[in-house]
Amino acid sequence: MVNETEGGTKVKIKNAARIMPSGVKEFVGKKVYIDTRSVSLNKIVDNKTLVEYCNRPSRANMEAREGDVLFAKMQNTPKVILINPENEKFIYSTGFFVMRPKPDKILSEYLYYWFNFEGTQALKDRLAHGGTQQAINAHSINNKFDIFLPDLNTQKDLVVKLKQIEDIVDKLEMQRGRVKLLLRNLRERLFENPPQYQPLQKLLKKLYRYPTFYGFEYVPTGIPVLKISNMDEEAKFGVDETKYDYISTEVNGRYPNTIVEKDDLIMEVRGTYIGKCALVPDSLVGANISPNTIRMSCDKEKILPGYLWHYTFTEGWRNQIAWRTNYWKGGFGTIKSSQLRTVEIPVFELNSQLIILDKLNRVEAIHDRFLKDVQNSRNLYQWALKRIFIDQATQ
Repeated sequence: MVNETEGGTKVKIKNAARIMPSGVKEFVGKKVYIDTRSVSLNKIVDNKTLVEYCNRPSRANMEAREGDVLFAKMQNTPKVILINPENEKFIYSTGFFVMRPKPDKILSEYLYYWFNFEGTQALKDRLAHGGTQQAINAHSINNKFDIFLPDLNTQKDLVVKLKQIEDIVDKLEMQRGRVKLLLRNLRERLFENPPQYQPLQKLLKKLYRYPTFYGFEYVPTGIPVLKISNMDEEAKFGVDETKYDYISTEVNGRYPNTIVEKDDLIMEVRGTYIGKCALVPDSLVGANISPNTIRMSCDKEKILPGYLWHYTFTEGWRNQIAWRTNYWKGGFGTIKSSQLRTVEIPVFELNSQLIILDKLNRVEAIHDRFLKDVQNSRNLYQWALKRIFIDQATQ
């Protein structure tokens, strides 16, 4: 069905682009593999994973060519890639859809911006379904996604304007990236040469996951459930209440050991981001946790929660978690509580922890100010996308 509007038409996305099937042609040597963790919003941030054809992960099974647009299938994962001559050489995860534009209908860049529009991503999230990892399927993409489509010359003009705004966002992101790199390097340096290492179990008052709730229904309001999808790119829980699922107070009351307290850390122990942690903010004290996460409460006489949280960004933490994780078919993994307890943590005396934490928090505060500028520019970007894809389509 096509709806005529002034200056363009509203069409099903399948009339403008097609979903490409999975499959990789046999190759010699190694190729860069990009999964959803390698991408932040619309940029590839990690292209260091190399795979061979015969021993590549089962999900490393997508190819793309210049002009294709990739977007992540998983709910609450707004990640989009425009394929260019450089990254068309890479192999991609089946966690992405590869969309190939019909050149007589739509420009690649126009399709790319449409997938970057938060309205498109919100629709994807609403249509996502499944068990452990909710995601959208090809049928929903083809039949439930409408796109406003002006003629190609108009698309070209709109792309030029959107590119100008995107360039502003990119410049601010670059500045933020410099501070983020400083913070990352500082984290690595400040945790070097501690007087001792101690296993995580000796530093916690509580490390708890099971038993927890299964076989229940979410309710419109109630007790929020903390999931990894609720963490932002900086491993902090978001404040948007509409992004959380809720359980009833009755269900919550059956599982008191997974009700979070102030300064608890919540970590993913099953999925694709194992080891990712966030501190519980005051606004979420009393919430419960997803079955795919674990609750950690620090013994504050031994380790400061913020100090431990900063350490979870380091290579030392990531390597130890990876060694203890059991990966299974589909690229997902799990880590047992018994294994997590043995992770070695660099421990300084509390006064030194306070000094380290103060230094890290100061740099993090600078980073957060840049992040605020970036978010403001992203809001402008999204406003421009809305003007094109919603406002013009309804005129």
